[in-house]
Amino acid sequence: MLHYTSCGLKNIFLKNGYTVIESDYGSATYIHDIEGLHATIGLHIINNKLKLSGAEVRFFRKELDLSQVHLSHLLGVSEVSIRGWENHRTKITKPADKILRILFAEHANGNKKIKEFFESLSQLNREENSNNLELEETELGWKQAA
Repeated sequence: MLHYTSCGLKNIFLKNGYTVIESDYGSATYIHDIEGLHATIGLHIINNKLKLSGAEVRFFRKELDLSQVHLSHLLGVSEVSIRGWENHRTKITKPADKILRILFAEHANGNKKIKEFFESLSQLNREENSNNLELEETELGWKQAA
């Protein structure tokens, strides 16, 4: 049995699905289908953990290929908050926990649209939009004026 710690989580043990390779430089472990393994780990966490630990937040962030800054923009929190969660100084907020679970679940299931949606929302939050919204009433109801 392999104690798999390379994902950043301390409680993962593999019964099989890996090969130990010996070389002149020592032994190395090759994990079969590492993307599938990480998806399974993440989905287990999403469905079985009441609260995410800092290590689990970091695991999800890395699996989503996000920097702390990028994740902070997606969740609408500061980079300091992300760092605090990952370093176990503070607990992740409930709304951020839920959004992170949704992002990972969709990612693990191959759906990138939810991440794109949150990215577009975070871009809106960062942009200053000083344009006026001009509306006009039509026979079909109110619409943005051309």
